[in-house]
Amino acid sequence: MYFVINGFITAVCLVSLILFTEVLPKIIKGLLSIIAIISSSYALAILVKKIGEWTSLYPAPADVFPNFYYILPGVTVVAIIIAFVLHKKKNKK
Repeated sequence: MYFVINGFITAVCLVSLILFTEVLPKIIKGLLSIIAIISSSYALAILVKKIGEWTSLYPAPADVFPNFYYILPGVTVVAIIIAFVLHKKKNKK
């Protein structure tokens, strides 16, 4: 259920970013994109956990790799930093 909710949140954020690109200020667009990244990464974490439980490959990802739940927020932060740096380089040209 949480996977569906987070997938829906991601879809709503992306659709609103696409539809209201010219109307929304940059801060709101940034917040919506951060919310979309966080909810999609959490949905992927839930999906990986459920696939692991369904296939009985391992009981939970945290048992095999204890830092599993800390990697996805880290990837989110790295993605935001990369997007920020690329945006700054684009504006310099």
